[in-house]
Amino acid sequence: MLKNLLFLLLILCSLFLQLTRAQQPSKADSVEVNLLLEQLNHLLERNLDSALLLSKQVQARTASLHHQEGLWETQIIQGKAFFLMGQKDTAYSILNQVLRESQQQQKRLIQIRASIQLASSFEKDYDFKNAITPLIQAERLLANNDDIDLKFDILNTLGTLHRKMKNYSNALAYFNQLDSNYFYQLTNKQRFMLSMNKGNVYATQRNYSEAEAFFNKAYNEIQTIDSPREHATITYNLGALYYRQKRYKQAEEYITKSLEANIKLGDQLQIERCYRVLGAINLDQDNYKQAEAYFLQALEIARKAQNSKSVLGNYKNLYLNYWHMGYQERSVDHMEKALQYFEKWAHLNDSIYQLETAEKILELEKQYETEKKNNQITLLEKENQLKEDQIYIQRTQRNYLIVFTILVVGILAVFIYFYYYYKKVNRLLQLQGQRILSQRNKISTQNEKLQKSIHTQNKLFSIIAHDLRSPLVSISNVSKLIGFYLADNRMDDLKQVTRMMDQKNDQVLELTDNLLSWAKSQTAGLKPFYESVSIREIIEECFDLYISIAESKEIHLSCPTEEDQQLWGDRNMVKTICRNLINNAIKFTPREGSIQVEFRQVENEVTVCVKDSGIGVPKDKQHILFSINRDKVTPGTEGEKSSGLGLTVCQEFVHAMGGTIWVESNLKQGSTFCFKLPSANSCENTSKQERKTQTLIPSIN
Repeated sequence: MLKNLLFLLLILCSLFLQLTRAQQPSKADSVEVNLLLEQLNHLLERNLDSALLLSKQVQARTASLHHQEGLWETQIIQGKAFFLMGQKDTAYSILNQVLRESQQQQKRLIQIRASIQLASSFEKDYDFKNAITPLIQAERLLANNDDIDLKFDILNTLGTLHRKMKNYSNALAYFNQLDSNYFYQLTNKQRFMLSMNKGNVYATQRNYSEAEAFFNKAYNEIQTIDSPREHATITYNLGALYYRQKRYKQAEEYITKSLEANIKLGDQLQIERCYRVLGAINLDQDNYKQAEAYFLQALEIARKAQNSKSVLGNYKNLYLNYWHMGYQERSVDHMEKALQYFEKWAHLNDSIYQLETAEKILELEKQYETEKKNNQITLLEKENQLKEDQIYIQRTQRNYLIVFTILVVGILAVFIYFYYYYKKVNRLLQLQGQRILSQRNKISTQNEKLQKSIHTQNKLFSIIAHDLRSPLVSISNVSKLIGFYLADNRMDDLKQVTRMMDQKNDQVLELTDNLLSWAKSQTAGLKPFYESVSIREIIEECFDLYISIAESKEIHLSCPTEEDQQLWGDRNMVKTICRNLINNAIKFTPREGSIQVEFRQVENEVTVCVKDSGIGVPKDKQHILFSINRDKVTPGTEGEKSSGLGLTVCQEFVHAMGGTIWVESNLKQGSTFCFKLPSANSCENTSKQERKTQTLIPSIN
């Protein structure tokens, strides 16, 4: 049974796919439709009537081929043709229909093209409010990988729209965005339109030099394109610009070229404008007869086209022309004609104002009635839909109540069973996971401790192998020399070798003390024995220990002899810290240098500083001074050996007593090593340190 159902399903799917493929246009059909659309766009530039006739044939052909996108493209071109012919309502109806259908079928590119054409039509009709909305929708739908033509159409139309809205900065921003980002991707016609539109902005702002430059760029671009309509437009713009600059000869030349091109195109609106500008050029030059002829021709065309605003403009021009003629020739007839045209102008102006006012009132009334009816219809539809929904809900509730009850009981039983089963399993898994996590954390902690221990052990062995072995070998060699010098009775050399052996012995003892102290600090046995410690007494003991070495390098040691401060800490640890700091200072201070020990109490703490005039420490090495690092090991000013372990021991001891240690140094300007410990004079700090001794756990490095 199941196999039969699957077989039937496969048959239905194959039939559906075949039906879908049959409805989709083939590649050859798409090529044919694209060619027809190219011919239609080409004809739209030359003859609107022929373009409209061809569009109907292309529409029928695309419908027969089931080429829906080609049909929409044809309708968009139809809408543009109807608008150019003055049939605006038809144009808007077609474009809105294409936009609705493409939105329903989610055809993004068709939505963009229809929105652009709608916005362009509204913009040419000076309906800026309705033009902005489709443009914003088109810009939102635009993708980064879309064709450059779509990007150009949107940005160019936005710029033109803002120019007509007198927002010139935004208009130039859109045009400059095209110019800077996409100029080399544009076609010659698009470059022409961009230059012409930028020129229009500058011309409106009366920046005639910039306007002329961009108009000439557009004029040069149009010479390479077979587009009579655009050629007529740029020549008209250049002529109008020259007229504004009172360059009448050039203005008349370009307006005449535009007139000839528009006569071939049959564009009556542009022909009337050309005649009117030619009349204005001759009027400004006092060629009243020629101006009269042009104005009368323009008036005749405007009357035939029933363009009341153009008729109004020509009435005014004729009134001004006859008035100037009558004034110049002292002719009463011309003055009477001027008066007649002025009366016609005034009467028509009042009529147009009243007509526009009545149209606005009628439009508002229609809009109000339409919205009222639409709201009533919507309300009735919602009420009917609500009743239908209520009936449907009651019916479905009655039909599914029994089935729902059975399913709920069954699902509830299964749910209860699996709930307890999975609860038990999850509990076991959680317990097991907690055990694994606990063991993993223990292993990780032990591994970290082991790695640190191995790292510390390796460093210790490295120091022992390098720094301890070297002086022991030297002592062995010196002992052999002593026997040799005794046999040879070379007492002077024997004294020098003896001093050398003393130095090596001191070096071994110092290194051994530091190693033992540091090793002790790394174990749990480092617990300070707190007592009151005299810092001056500690310093004097250290000076007694190193006075001979300092004198041999002619280094002056000094500390306050009258003052004293009492520390709260372990006496041996404090002495070890001071001894290492003074020893380091002697090593790295050149001959005739000085070492000064200072100590002072600030609030409840005592700070001890060992300041030398030595070679100093570079800034990039100061952060490793208190760590075990072979990179920080530097010989003294006279080749004294250094293990680098003394400062590490100092830091361990200071931290064990609850203090801090730091260094302040500049290269070749000496160093100051300071450490800070609690004062023994403060009862508060004393009790605090006593509590610390009860809970102190040595750090593991």
